[in-house]
Amino acid sequence: MYRALATVALFKLFIALVIFFTSSTLDPVLLVSSLLVAISALIIRIVEEGEVAFVLVGLILFIDVIGLLLSLTSYILKTSVAYAFLVVWDVQTLLLFRRVLQM
Repeated sequence: MYRALATVALFKLFIALVIFFTSSTLDPVLLVSSLLVAISALIIRIVEEGEVAFVLVGLILFIDVIGLLLSLTSYILKTSVAYAFLVVWDVQTLLLFRRVLQM
C-alpha cells in the first residue's frame, strides 16, 4: 500500500510542476496534497495498518476537493482539470484500499 501512495505522491508532484511551468503559478494546495501523500506513504510504511491508510487517503481526497473548488472559483482550466483527475484518482485509491481491507 505504501508503494502505491509513494507513486501517487510522485505523480501529484509531477502534475504540480507541469501546472507551474505551463501557467507560471504555484498552487499551494496541490503542493500540500503532494507532501501529505508522501508523508502518508511513510506513515503507512511504519504503522502497517490498513485503517490508517483509509483515513489518510480520505484526508487527501478532502484536500483535493478543496483544491478543485478553489480552482473552479478562480476559473483556471488547467488546474481544475488536474484537480478533477486527482479527485477521481483518490476515489479509486480509496475504493482499492477498502477492498484490500475487506479481504
